Amino acid sequence: MKSVRVWFSKTGPARYISHLDLTRCMGRALKLSRLPVWYTEGFNPHIYMTFAMPLSLGVSGLRECMDIRLTEDTDLAQAAQILDAQLPEDISVLEIFEPELGFDAVAYAEYEISLDSEEPEALADILEELMAQDTVIVMKHGKKGDKEFDIKPHFTLLDKQAGHGLLKIKLRASCSQAGSVNPSLLLEALKSYKNLEPYAEITRSRLLTKDFFDMK
Repeated sequence: MKSVRVWFSKTGPARYISHLDLTRCMGRALKLSRLPVWYTEGFNPHIYMTFAMPLSLGVSGLRECMDIRLTEDTDLAQAAQILDAQLPEDISVLEIFEPELGFDAVAYAEYEISLDSEEPEALADILEELMAQDTVIVMKHGKKGDKEFDIKPHFTLLDKQAGHGLLKIKLRASCSQAGSVNPSLLLEALKSYKNLEPYAEITRSRLLTKDFFDMK
């Protein structure tokens, strides 16, 4: 039996599919693909699937991953094509290969955020000013209620480009099994500190290790 890592994208309308529905979708596609996948043992066997870092609802993912196990030697490039053919249009298998690192190696994620703005250059200056503060406190919603949270140590603005009616930024945020910070908290900060609520599209583009290498 061999563990393999399936890399896939989840974009367009599929970004509104919950993680539970994504799991069901992948399970159904794997069954239809007839790939030799391993089922868990016990009273209710099901296909073994483990996802790295589930996406928040509404966030697109360009390079997401899940681990499965194969019970027979299989051409992985061909397996990627077979599985991709069973998935809906906005979920695509990019490649399948044997994992080099465990999911506990993920430490950061990189995001691309597009913000609607009539004055994108001014918004870029506001963002820079905001992140230059010593602390950026927002209310974080959790299972135990709301609490104050400083996003400053968890976010790094990597790039910003002002275009016609749009500001595109690249952001690196903490993302690990120990806890992840949702990039939408930056929008909370814009609302709290500057009374701004731009429409935003958020895309997770990469999962990174603590040394900022791509997850493999």
